[in-house]
Amino acid sequence: MTSLPAWGLVVGLLLSPMDVSPQDRCTCSTTRVTNGWCAIHGFGYVGGLRIDSAWLYRALDAHGHELDLTTFTCPACKKAIETDGFCEEHRIGFVRRQAYFSRLTYELGRAEPREPATIACPACRKNAEASGWCSKDRVGMVGPFAIRSRADYDQAVRALEIVRLAAEASKRCDHCAGAIITDGTCPFCKIRYEDGKPVAN
Repeated sequence: MTSLPAWGLVVGLLLSPMDVSPQDRCTCSTTRVTNGWCAIHGFGYVGGLRIDSAWLYRALDAHGHELDLTTFTCPACKKAIETDGFCEEHRIGFVRRQAYFSRLTYELGRAEPREPATIACPACRKNAEASGWCSKDRVGMVGPFAIRSRADYDQAVRALEIVRLAAEASKRCDHCAGAIITDGTCPFCKIRYEDGKPVAN
């Protein structure tokens, strides 16, 4: 198997078996800090952003995915696997040999989750409500996730905006939302997306 574009990997993920065991309690209180999903109330969070589409939430795969890494032939992907890096061509990143299908979830996979109530710095605590960089502590917050590198934080914020656009698009078409996060084309609406926006075919 050769390296696939991110859209193909996402489609493969969506077609793979998933845990369908019933959830017997509400997990809303922990979903934001764990990038979790509350099956009782039908919503989750990724990077502090509320996601109401189960399809999009699953496509984002915020907790990483195990793949057979020996099947990757792309040199950039191979290097990313070994260095916890990101392949720009295939839009896939690796953290501890787990695959992440978007820049946002890749950056969150490397970030430190922090319960906002335990954050001493008022600026950082405020930033954890959405996103922001604290010059004093030299840390960026993307929701409740702390990122120490300014360059990585900036990448995560740009990616968060694309996921925000995808979340909005998911209200009319989940497949457009998937195309938005992968710079792909919706197979049903035939709209091609780049950097979160539709472009001429």
